[in-house]
Amino acid sequence: MNLIEPVILVGAAVGGVVGAVMGFGAGPWWTVGGLLAGVVLGALAFPLLLLALGLLFSLLTQGPRKLLSLMRGAPWTKRR
Repeated sequence: MNLIEPVILVGAAVGGVVGAVMGFGAGPWWTVGGLLAGVVLGALAFPLLLLALGLLFSLLTQGPRKLLSLMRGAPWTKRR
């Protein structure tokens, strides 16, 4: 199992719970709709959120020049 699969599953579970809780006060159909929308949107948004947080953490700890050099690669390596 890759790392992305558990991240998507956790995002779907958390999104489903949050959607169901948000829709609970409005009625049973809003709860079901919030659950389904939360599962779909949580699975799509949670990996992107973790990626953005990881890039921000790397930027703050390494600095912008080091982060750009890590993303581009070392200048002495040849690209094919």
